[in-house]
Amino acid sequence: MRAVKYIGLCSAILVVACNSNQTSPPVIKKHADSVEPYENLYDSPFNGSGPYHEIDTIDFLTPDERKPIEDSLFSLSYSGYDKSYGYNFEENFYPASISSHSRNVITWLGHASFLIQDNQGNSYLTDPVFGEFDGIVGTIGTVIFDELKRLGPAPVDPKELTFVDSVLISHNHYDHFSNETLSKLGDDADIFLPLGMQNELASHFNKVYALDWFTEVEYKQSNIHFVPAHHNSQRGVFDKNESLWGGWVINTGEHTIYFSGDTGYSQIFKDIQKKYGDFDVCMMPIGAYGKHYRSLNLAPEDALKAAQDLQCKVFVPWGYGTWQLGFEHVNEPLRRLAYAAKIYKPDFKVRVLRIGESFKFTELL
Repeated sequence: MRAVKYIGLCSAILVVACNSNQTSPPVIKKHADSVEPYENLYDSPFNGSGPYHEIDTIDFLTPDERKPIEDSLFSLSYSGYDKSYGYNFEENFYPASISSHSRNVITWLGHASFLIQDNQGNSYLTDPVFGEFDGIVGTIGTVIFDELKRLGPAPVDPKELTFVDSVLISHNHYDHFSNETLSKLGDDADIFLPLGMQNELASHFNKVYALDWFTEVEYKQSNIHFVPAHHNSQRGVFDKNESLWGGWVINTGEHTIYFSGDTGYSQIFKDIQKKYGDFDVCMMPIGAYGKHYRSLNLAPEDALKAAQDLQCKVFVPWGYGTWQLGFEHVNEPLRRLAYAAKIYKPDFKVRVLRIGESFKFTELL
């Protein structure tokens, strides 16, 4: 019922948005075997609304974080309580200190946005969205739904990142792809996109790579691989799964770094490990996993299992603290992750970052 209510409210907006005419930039395409509309490679082990584990029955909130609210037409993921009440964005915020000369450093810029600086002086920016959702759909949606509004500002201005060599986009959902943010990065960088997204790009870039699953590009001194995730894509009403979604593997020759994009749990992680070997750093989401979202997004314990499948050495969680897009309270994912780590005792290091915080990943390897 809620899905019907939401689609009905947004359809008129989306029809207008889908009629935008943008000139497509020159694109270097890499094809494998995928055919649109695209599908996940495996069925999800999660169906229905659960619960699936005793962790699902645990209340991770304190009594003073519970503020009951009534259901409303203007609520996307109704949980019965205010999902950000008691959350202190400032406590999760770390003033970013970014240098273009850093080596082997990863900086979390909120939600799915990371600045990755490797050992060779190359820099990669993942899923940069540094403002509110953009475009007609994003702007009006943010006005209508409080859950789509940012809980705090980005820790960096896009103009501070004009030194970035390349941008890696995982899929076209509004919390991962922003033409407005991209337009402020300058036009000297290269951009890597899932196949099918090239026509959605409004900004100018030096080179545009549109990749299929399990294809790669030799880039500078490294190899960039696009790998599957268990998720979907959609920007409007009539374009469901017309572009791919997935994660990125950066192999510098010395280190292998994995950014998953949004994903649920499936067999795909074992396949990725089998193809690319063990990973030095894995950056994976731990939010928006409640109810039917569990098949498309990782709960914290699912993320630990996926990281174990990938044989990660360092696990970095993300997807919490910037928006309230799921059913869970904003304070829940990190607490649930800590609880799950005590139960499962993973044989890798978990590095939790505040928004804007950097760390030198080689010090943990």
